[in-house]
Amino acid sequence: MKKTILTLCALVMCVGSFAQKVTQNASYQFFVDLTTVKNDKLEVSLIAPKINKDEITYNLPKIVPGTYANYDFGRYITDFKAFDAAGKALKVEKLDKNSYKIAKAKSLYKITYLVDDTWDSPEISGEYVFEPAGTDIEKDTLFAVNTHGFFGYFDNLKNVTYNVNFSKPKGFYGATSMIASKSDASSDLFSVGNYNDLVDAPIMYSKPDTTVLKVGGADILISVYSPNKKANSAEIAANVKTLLEAQKEYLGGTLPIKKYAFLIILSDNLKNGSYGALEHSYSSFYYLPEASAEELSQTVKDVCAHEFFHIVTPLSIHSEEIGDFDFNKPKMSKHLWMYEGMTEYAAGHMQVMYDLIPLGQYLNMVRNKINSMYDRYDEKVPFTVMSADVLEKYKDQYPNVYEKGALIGLCLDIKLRQLSKGAYGTQNLMRDLSKYYGKEKSFKDPELFDKITEITKFPELRQFFAKYVEGSQPLPLEEIFQSVGIEFQKEAKVREKSIGVSVYSLGLNQESKAIYILDDEGIDAFGKKLGLKAGDEFVSLNGKALDLANFRNTRTDFMQNAKENDTINMVVMRKEGDKKVEVKLSAPLFIPEITEKNLLKPVASPSEAQVTLLKAWLSPASK
Repeated sequence: MKKTILTLCALVMCVGSFAQKVTQNASYQFFVDLTTVKNDKLEVSLIAPKINKDEITYNLPKIVPGTYANYDFGRYITDFKAFDAAGKALKVEKLDKNSYKIAKAKSLYKITYLVDDTWDSPEISGEYVFEPAGTDIEKDTLFAVNTHGFFGYFDNLKNVTYNVNFSKPKGFYGATSMIASKSDASSDLFSVGNYNDLVDAPIMYSKPDTTVLKVGGADILISVYSPNKKANSAEIAANVKTLLEAQKEYLGGTLPIKKYAFLIILSDNLKNGSYGALEHSYSSFYYLPEASAEELSQTVKDVCAHEFFHIVTPLSIHSEEIGDFDFNKPKMSKHLWMYEGMTEYAAGHMQVMYDLIPLGQYLNMVRNKINSMYDRYDEKVPFTVMSADVLEKYKDQYPNVYEKGALIGLCLDIKLRQLSKGAYGTQNLMRDLSKYYGKEKSFKDPELFDKITEITKFPELRQFFAKYVEGSQPLPLEEIFQSVGIEFQKEAKVREKSIGVSVYSLGLNQESKAIYILDDEGIDAFGKKLGLKAGDEFVSLNGKALDLANFRNTRTDFMQNAKENDTINMVVMRKEGDKKVEVKLSAPLFIPEITEKNLLKPVASPSEAQVTLLKAWLSPASK
């Protein structure tokens, strides 16, 4: 990659003045001063590349890879101005939410505009921006710089060098997968070859809390921001090190990268009650509730496992729609089953394969996906059809990529192992596809299923895709699980311990950030004995917090240790009239008989063929 390095005068130039000019060339030269925050906004200044047209349009993205939603980042841009080299203002016309047309573009020298952050800006109409894809500006504290929220591109000028210079507060560090071209105590200069690469590399500026792990020949940076210091990077690094080592083995013993960055923001004030992560080729950006490393342990493992596997797809396997992504008129690929579904499948499969979780826990994870797939989504819509129209018509079906998408991966993996007598699975398939395509070569959307069939030399796979991915036939779960000695019961009467309500009947109060009961339907017999009601917000269970940060661990501890007839004490907040009051509930634990769906458990006496295929599916030796 050819890099254009700014001159020293460019590095020290005052971005608010025309007194000292930066020489224009073919590259973008951006400046952002993080030490100058005004009304929770930052000014972005651009010395534009030379333009050879009479007018040009500057764009902020409508959508960015991995989000599958129209975010319109131009909504957060104000006071957009353009100037010639003498400082004379040029005429600017705002075309839509994201685009500005500039007249007399051949004389364009500089652009300036203000950027508001997405996390806590005043109400702006349009799609809510998922925090890991958004931006945060907290003076002298934290800057979440998802680069697509700050920087744009001119029409037909995405594939030129981007130089981005940050002035930073004293003691701040910019954590990112990028390697700075220049860096000192007060500034950083990053240079990348094109706009796609810039968008692919978020930056987190804060007082440094970083740890670097060496895994599979790669440097893995873990950078953490925890406002109340409840967790630190060393603790989280220790938690995920075993996971990353297992992922390295799952991917064949080495990693196809030299550097990777986990950028983790732990929030004590979840703005919209939503948390998670967004993947990039060489990094992932996390927004999680603040808690101790121990409390976050399994959540961090599950999320990190998923996001890290995106180094396979779409980094090394992607269609033309992603390889040449259109940030303002996107065309979606029909292969979300692979980008998100196979990634989600691998994240769980790897953990059970390398004994990071027991088989029972893994089967429960799979069962939850089956329940969600059947209960929440339209099984009649072919997965490829949903994927291609996920921005509009099937927007509400998108979360099924993590449910049915992962189950497609599971069925495909076991089917491959059946056909190959255990010698070949989806691990091998993804490696072979990576070798055939790679980062620089995109596939045509309609060709992928045929290419997979050609690579594996199993013509039966083409029919599998036609039926269950391109078609609307239900996945052959019973047949697939039976082949590995797992009994699949669609419905059965069981006695099952609970906290009094099904997890599928829980919601999150956006104002109080408390978990609450959506309706009476999910309250079981024990919950009714306790006295739970629809609308109750959980406070504690047997003295342990039952809030967003601790719910999973508290519930898990209860399920593992509470015994029938133990006295159970629960505290909830309940609305009475115009106010909420604290209500204490208590009852002896009893385990009611309930109807459960989609149960999975190993068969009592598996056949030799079932044992062999199960071992091929779950044993590392089968790679």
